Amino acid sequence: MDLRNRRFRVWDYRVSHDQLLIRSPRSEHQTRNVDVLFAGVEYLELATMFEELEIAAPTNADLARVQAAHRPGVQLDYVRVLVSKGHRYVVVAAGMEIEENELDLFESSLERFS
Repeated sequence: MDLRNRRFRVWDYRVSHDQLLIRSPRSEHQTRNVDVLFAGVEYLELATMFEELEIAAPTNADLARVQAAHRPGVQLDYVRVLVSKGHRYVVVAAGMEIEENELDLFESSLERFS
């Protein structure tokens, strides 16, 4: 799924379930929301808005940065990298999913995500 031609923002965060939702809401030109969902979130290092978004593989430098800022034992497969306009942001989470939906502006896809 191409995320580069959409505007995204942090939409919802559930402290009780360690879940994060980053959404590109539907508009008159885009009929569906695009949601990037994270479960088992333990560390965030990101902006609240993204003019474009790409999910990239973490590098050893990303892992070293997270281990220095968060904790030494973070595993590479838990590091999720979001790239926007040349900036690399990280979310350390057990799981990530991308979905399209037609939810209302005030509905969260975290309700059914686990």
